[in-house]
Amino acid sequence: MDRIWTGSTKIQDKGKRVSKESLVHDFSSSTNDVLKVKSNMVGRDDQMKRLLKDLTRSCSDEPKVIPIVGMGGIGKTTLAKEVYNHKPILCHFDVHAWATVSQQHNKKEILLGLLHSTIKMDDTVKMKSEAELADKLQKSLKRKRYLIVLDDIWSCEVWDGLTQCFPTEDNAGSRILLTTRNNELACYADTENLSLWMNFMDQDESWSFFKSAAFSSEALPYEFETVGKQIADECHGLPLTIVVVAGLLKSKRAIEDWESVAKDVTSFVTNNPDEQCSRVLGLSYSHFTSDLKTCLLYFGTFPEDTEIPVKHLMRLWMAEGFLNSEKDLEGEAEKCLQDLVDRCLVLVSKRSRDHVRFMI
Repeated sequence: MDRIWTGSTKIQDKGKRVSKESLVHDFSSSTNDVLKVKSNMVGRDDQMKRLLKDLTRSCSDEPKVIPIVGMGGIGKTTLAKEVYNHKPILCHFDVHAWATVSQQHNKKEILLGLLHSTIKMDDTVKMKSEAELADKLQKSLKRKRYLIVLDDIWSCEVWDGLTQCFPTEDNAGSRILLTTRNNELACYADTENLSLWMNFMDQDESWSFFKSAAFSSEALPYEFETVGKQIADECHGLPLTIVVVAGLLKSKRAIEDWESVAKDVTSFVTNNPDEQCSRVLGLSYSHFTSDLKTCLLYFGTFPEDTEIPVKHLMRLWMAEGFLNSEKDLEGEAEKCLQDLVDRCLVLVSKRSRDHVRFMI
């Protein structure tokens, strides 16, 4: 991981010098459809059912807070998105809004993101102060049954600063769903004992998840199943580790490649899940071509959890000269981006297929 960090730092320094004015390429609207994305929600049926029940059960008092709690890579955001986009949930609530908070958060940007889902936005709204935006959000939610998702929230102080923006009177049935790694925050925000604690996947869930990510609907030859189960077991139930290894093996159909990766993953066994995940990410990175490594590292020029327009990202790659193609630069950029998505290292925003978000 040290070599990844060193490379990322160099790319960041260079990327910050790229001006938007230098990007003159024009793309057709077909770029919106370049990314093929499949849901990776496997093995969380019980949590899904419980969450749906807690979100929709009737109540007559103020909005309920439901924290989804667990370590990084355990599947909190994936579960929240699956529920957020579930058809019965879309029908149940009058208003739905999602904001990614993250460690380096900007309250004004969070408020603008939430308002984007609750009112018709224009330039005058963007010019308003933080206090004015908070007031506008309050009014837009008043007397409505709303669902607010605050993803990746880190501290009680941040929670206190945001929760006061949500009305509590005449909002029966409303819910605030938050995802966090912070146990203290979950207990602080959850006054109804509704917290959902995410556990590691069991052996069967791990194998089902790995198989769906690596082989999708293809029939799995016996020899691959034997090695695949060994790999899934060595991931110790952490979804992020499972999906990254599966993404690495997705394009490999030689049993020798699978056995080699199995040997590497076995050597990464540690009592620290975060450390093991970092080593697996390093393993995936080591299998990249040079241009794919550079394109991945370029995401380090953007703030954490930023949604990046696909067209803008590919223009930056092309302007920097990252792509090894003399003819079809746009096609090569699309190929690199799809490869990163297939390897489960880049997330595609469901709100707009024209945006991507770096997962790590």
